[in-house]
Amino acid sequence: MNTWILVIDDDAGTREALAEILGRVGYQVAAWADDALLEASDLARDFQVAIIDYHLPSGDGLNVAARLKGLQPDCRIILTSSEFPPASELSPARGLVDQFLTKPFSKDVILEVVARLCHPETH
Repeated sequence: MNTWILVIDDDAGTREALAEILGRVGYQVAAWADDALLEASDLARDFQVAIIDYHLPSGDGLNVAARLKGLQPDCRIILTSSEFPPASELSPARGLVDQFLTKPFSKDVILEVVARLCHPETH
């Protein structure tokens, strides 16, 4: 499998766990603590899916998702958080974000969502 997944989460434990879970089933994973590498010159590969934490030290994950979509329009976005703002504040993001996941989520949930977004024809 040569499918690249990007994980952006400032929590090292979450970031490493996601990279391990996804890597074990064959995905290629790039895991970043923040969005500092999210510049056009730094995106050497196309990401099929990005898993982005909503609460990052540099700002909210919606801004990161919007920047990534500007650079890679085909990348599917999963936004994660242990605490999302009210649905009314997230409403404009519905066209940008493919899936919202509340932490903690199980290994099975993240694998199912990533598989569905990577291979929609099989789900």
